[in-house]
Amino acid sequence: MTLTRRQFIRNVSVAGGALTLGFQLTGCSAKPLQLGNATDFQPDAFLRIEPDGQVILQIPKAEMGQGVVTGMVTLVAEELEVHPSKVGYEMAPVHSAFTDPEMRLQITGGSASIRVYHEILRQVGASARETLIAAAMQQTGLSRDVLEARDGQVCSVDGSVNLPYAELVPAALNLPVVTDVALKTADQWQWIGRYEQRVDAAVKTDGSARFGMDAAPEGVLTAVLLRCPWFDGTVESFDAEEALQTPGVQAVFATEYGVAVVAEGYWPARQAAGKVKVSFTPPGGGLRDSTAINDALLAALDGDDFASVRDDPAVADAEQGTLVSGRYSVPFLAHAAMEPLNATCRLTADGCEIWVGSQAPDVAQDVASRVLGVPRDAVVIHNQFLGGGFGRRAAADNVAEVVAIARQLKRPVKLVWSREDDMRHDWYRPAMAGHIEARVHADGTVSHWQHRIAGPSINQQVLPVLMGAMFPQWVPGGARQLVGDFVGKKDFASVEGSKELPYAFDGVSVSCHNVPVPIPLGYWRSVGHSHNAFVVESFVDELAHAAGIDPVEFRRKHLPADSRERRVMDAAAEAANWGHAAAGRFQGIAVHDSFHSCVAQVVELSLVDGKPKLEHVYCAVDCGQVINPDIVKDQMIGGIVFALSAALHGEITLKDGAVVQSNYHDYPLLRQTDTPPMTVVLLESTAPPTGVGEPGTPPAPPALANALFAATGERQRRLPLRLG
Repeated sequence: MTLTRRQFIRNVSVAGGALTLGFQLTGCSAKPLQLGNATDFQPDAFLRIEPDGQVILQIPKAEMGQGVVTGMVTLVAEELEVHPSKVGYEMAPVHSAFTDPEMRLQITGGSASIRVYHEILRQVGASARETLIAAAMQQTGLSRDVLEARDGQVCSVDGSVNLPYAELVPAALNLPVVTDVALKTADQWQWIGRYEQRVDAAVKTDGSARFGMDAAPEGVLTAVLLRCPWFDGTVESFDAEEALQTPGVQAVFATEYGVAVVAEGYWPARQAAGKVKVSFTPPGGGLRDSTAINDALLAALDGDDFASVRDDPAVADAEQGTLVSGRYSVPFLAHAAMEPLNATCRLTADGCEIWVGSQAPDVAQDVASRVLGVPRDAVVIHNQFLGGGFGRRAAADNVAEVVAIARQLKRPVKLVWSREDDMRHDWYRPAMAGHIEARVHADGTVSHWQHRIAGPSINQQVLPVLMGAMFPQWVPGGARQLVGDFVGKKDFASVEGSKELPYAFDGVSVSCHNVPVPIPLGYWRSVGHSHNAFVVESFVDELAHAAGIDPVEFRRKHLPADSRERRVMDAAAEAANWGHAAAGRFQGIAVHDSFHSCVAQVVELSLVDGKPKLEHVYCAVDCGQVINPDIVKDQMIGGIVFALSAALHGEITLKDGAVVQSNYHDYPLLRQTDTPPMTVVLLESTAPPTGVGEPGTPPAPPALANALFAATGERQRRLPLRLG
């Protein structure tokens, strides 16, 4: 179902003497929407204007540092004719009205927040503006053509009438919401494309911002959980005699997720946890070690059980040209967000309340309801700021654990993961292997591009969990898993970024093979693009070298002259002064489309004692109309740092079924002292906004690998990168 903005904006409701704009999705819950009623479970709608004139926007997406709050506030403020700093905001509760119209979940991912809500939120602001003007018309008797909204008030063009929005709320309550409105044109914008402040900067600076870790309902205790080091073990027995003697410890007991140690504060709980002796069921067979998994992936590449996702016929003869081939591999990766997972639960008469920073609060609600055995609407989710998400916080294992602990404890409890818990019990980016080959002809053209991908399917594991929140609660888990298994055979997350080649190659074939592993998998910033961009753009560089053509010129040869890819590549190359790097510096380039955006990057490096030193990264991005320029630049830089950390250092390995890495000492991130200067070029566009949270990540590893080849002549086909 494709929703128009008029289908999305549905109803008017009144609560607490405020002007309320309500929204309902066709086919969703028929419960009325109310704003400002804290005692009613009925959720708030997107926008309300209180009797004192305060504007409050409900944010339907999670804020994890990517700037979604500022972006959404900017869109509404533009049409409502108020300064963005004058718009308050709240994190929206779980309700069908806030379901993403594309993903059918109240989920933050896919770099879709501004892209999906861009027009909807502008309509929200414009409808509120026009309804207030209608109230002014009723109050003053003036016609619409002599009234305008400006700076939070409705004014007459001659200056004789100046009515603040607060004075118009009583009259507006009795009027229908005006939905047939014209949105402002680009030449009328005050804030879109110009506003460069963060509306959440103040609370994150003075410490008043509320993250999941800050939740503290009255009487709350703190819990840590001793989990099985492998992923499918259960508690056989435990001895807590010594742990119970630790001052402040209240209880030690087993749950279906491990042994919970509960105390008056994190430190006594963690100290006591170290004294508990636990025996877990032994690990089963199958792929339990990194070596076995890597061998299985490589063996799969040599098999013939592949599902085709693209198969374009070639014009050139299969025996013409020079055959070039390469075999690539990438490891499992952790998310390693700065704020470790946590969640707080307080039982209520018929359900519970949860405080958590979640990318999918409706999934968290569903998981909590299943653990507690109550209807979903008996679970209230208070979504908080997230100290980093990157896809990890779309899962709700932390919520399941804390609910199980609270269910047995019968007291409010906060579950806090340690850094080691976070590293060893992640939902990991899967390890993948790829074999790619193509023929390069004497004129530099390319034919018979064949790309085979082998690795485990994310969606085979994740979709059944997500569908738990999408489907009625009576739909059994087995039925949901059947859908996951079906998708796993040709998982779009495994092949994205490989089948949508922008290059005009003759005959492109892409296929995949699912290699299931007993390891939790999840979405990692840019998902399949994170590994496929590395393979594709590294191999394009190999083809350029085989053809004896400069990598930029080679790409130009195969990219349409009017394409976005050509534009961003040329912009990045120009910013980097491509081909004219200073002596001792070497450059590599990559260009990649993801999440409806196009990004090109040039990595410039030198070699110091045989090791790469990052000197500069140049980035150009076409993400449609830019709403907040500084946020787009910040997201590009953040995505690059995230990707370079993984390309240089990131690797999760397993031994006897358990993760080896435990903290930042053996899973390092790029330090400030090692992070190079970065230049970000924003290409002008009149197209609607596209994604920015993830598209900066995929091009960085191949650009780095290509720069290393320029420096050493050694082709890098494995991540993390290793010289020699």
